[in-house]
Amino acid sequence: MRNIKINFEKNGYVLVPAKKNHLEKLRKIILNSIKKDKKIDNKLKKFENNSSIFNNFHKLISKKKLNNLRFNIYNKINNNKLFGEIFYELAKSYLDELVGNEIAMQKKINLSIQMPNDKDSLLDLHSDIYAGESPFQVVVWIPLVDVYDTKSMFFTKPKHNKKMNSQLLNTNKFTTKDMYNKNKRKFNFLKIKFGDILIFSPLILHGNTINKTQETRFSLNCRFKSLLSPYDVLIKSHRNIPNFYKPLNVKPLTKIGFNYIKKFSK
Repeated sequence: MRNIKINFEKNGYVLVPAKKNHLEKLRKIILNSIKKDKKIDNKLKKFENNSSIFNNFHKLISKKKLNNLRFNIYNKINNNKLFGEIFYELAKSYLDELVGNEIAMQKKINLSIQMPNDKDSLLDLHSDIYAGESPFQVVVWIPLVDVYDTKSMFFTKPKHNKKMNSQLLNTNKFTTKDMYNKNKRKFNFLKIKFGDILIFSPLILHGNTINKTQETRFSLNCRFKSLLSPYDVLIKSHRNIPNFYKPLNVKPLTKIGFNYIKKFSK
């Protein structure tokens, strides 16, 4: 764990191994949602395993119909209590070390599906902190397939992140897309095998481009933060408890303290 903490502080992100049986459970829940579409279900038999299904998902549905299906899956997984519990369990030991054991977890787990050559699923260069996220949070990003090159996300090389963040904050001369195009050598596409998960800071610049591989990317992400650390910091975003986060592992003393504050703030 010591190396994980050192690498996280140095790079702003860290790749860590996860339990594959837990990941398979997440994939199975998603597939069960997909199978409710009979037209897709009938096509699944030709694929030999779950990885093959996810990687070749663009052969099962058109881009035009993708977002409706993604939204349906998103609703189903977020109405499934077990799905959230498995997601948290995958990252729990790392979150204990990097964030703390009294945790606030984002209430909704996000699902991304990026097909080859799909221009509608782009996420330009950005830092989550600009969107009102707390600097005291981390993002847990879980690919459900192997990701590499443009099938993955790109991240700023650590030595360039601080300067580029400053440039974005202090100039109106160029867009984030301009900055990426002019500084491509300062970014890395992360290669992540199925079975590993990515944990990163909201301060690091990242994004994606058009997926130019011949495979579809399925990935999940969810934000976690220390329960008692600040929420709205740079921007008043209302991303707090209970609007955006839910508390986990609240200790007895913290409960007593919250009840005391609640009692005398009426």
